[in-house]
Amino acid sequence: MIEIEMKLKKYLIGQPSIVINEDETMEDSIEVLDARNDVNYGYIEVTDDKELTNINIDFDKLVENNDVELESLEELGMDEILHITESFVKDFGREVVQFSNFSEIGEGEYLVVYEAIDKKLKLPLPNSGAVIEVNSYGTITAATIFQEYYQLTYPKVEVTEDEAREILCKETLVELGIEENEEQGEFELVYQPIRDYIGVTVDGEVQKASQLFSETQLDQFAVTPVQVTKALPKLLGATDQYVLREKEGNLYWYDAEELDAKGEEAEAVIEVLHFDDAGANYESNVEWDTEEKTELPFEQLKENAMQFLEIIAGDIHYKYMLEEQSVSNDDTEEFDDDTDEDFFNVDEYDEDEHEDEHADEPTIMFTFIPFFHEYKLDKYSVLIEVGIHTGIIRSCLYSALNMEAIRGVNTTPMITLEEADAIYKQSLQMKLSRFEEIDEDDEMTIYSLNYSINTPSENGVIDKINATTGEVTYTESDIIRG
Repeated sequence: MIEIEMKLKKYLIGQPSIVINEDETMEDSIEVLDARNDVNYGYIEVTDDKELTNINIDFDKLVENNDVELESLEELGMDEILHITESFVKDFGREVVQFSNFSEIGEGEYLVVYEAIDKKLKLPLPNSGAVIEVNSYGTITAATIFQEYYQLTYPKVEVTEDEAREILCKETLVELGIEENEEQGEFELVYQPIRDYIGVTVDGEVQKASQLFSETQLDQFAVTPVQVTKALPKLLGATDQYVLREKEGNLYWYDAEELDAKGEEAEAVIEVLHFDDAGANYESNVEWDTEEKTELPFEQLKENAMQFLEIIAGDIHYKYMLEEQSVSNDDTEEFDDDTDEDFFNVDEYDEDEHEDEHADEPTIMFTFIPFFHEYKLDKYSVLIEVGIHTGIIRSCLYSALNMEAIRGVNTTPMITLEEADAIYKQSLQMKLSRFEEIDEDDEMTIYSLNYSINTPSENGVIDKINATTGEVTYTESDIIRG
């Protein structure tokens, strides 16, 4: 770990002396601590061979503890930032990679992607190099380094790019949907690219995600009317031992004893953070009994999620459908909507592995998808995490739906499906690409070949076509590709 410490400090503002703290109670994450005062700067993850795979750094804590005045620092340009990220992938990557793209993801925050290359065909390999988040001061705040070994296959290429395009264009590639026009603040009927299409195989077969990843295609179920019998604080796990404080419209629950002992230094156990006038982020870190092996019945967990959404959204049986569920914790097994059986396989539960566990409670994620008529409004889906032992709502990011505005949308298109499909296909091209095959044994990433969809345009990629006016909207992109 000393080698990682020496390399990693170069990419942290102030270049503090750090130590990597391998705490046995933390199964996946390893702490990055200041060597002088044990301040936690973040976490890393490594392989069994001690190769770095992930980092997550708290930039604010770095600044606070290293006498750094940002006002006195000059922000770096793109070339300087790329020099830093290139050095990073050389220090921590398993093999030589090349720059793929650079994009701004926030004010002064950038995402830089590097990929390994198939040297024979000169094609990039997706998810093979590194994805790096870096700020304008040159600090790497997060990164994923792909350290897995992979295998390249070379199937016979039986069709050309033009032939692949002709094959794909026999399909209808757009469909009607409803989207919000953020500039106008109104909802509109649009034709959208059908995201199910991936491309064409090199032997001329159309590829769809629903065929390649059939196990990920989940059904939706109607939501029945909900009778609310529990209050929001109870659903979030707030009991008499917690004290509620309100600050600037946000709600915070504190452990009463910790609040008395630490005052303003106390950390909130439950937070409800409101944003704009249309949503909120809910998070509950109420402690749970890690020795508990019994899970609550599925129907009770679902009921808690539905009551919670009913409280914050109202009339959810008119607005949402519930997607088929699966448990998100690695120790749990997938289950369906009709069972109340235990989620854990008790015979396989390793008590020694979990006896010191203090991590988050295993959860189930309930996904509520809003619909208007037959139109799915994916962007407004609500994901609610529920603890499977306690039934506590652990997290939820909620964006409100303006159903009145949506009901005002004219759902009779003036542009036909054929016309919109032709507009989309005008700029469509295909390009030979590498893609990850499904490996049932999951032992090694296997890259095969296909022709992927490529829709280049001086304006970008077509995002939608207004079904009333025919106006084309392109996906805004500040990505610079290598």
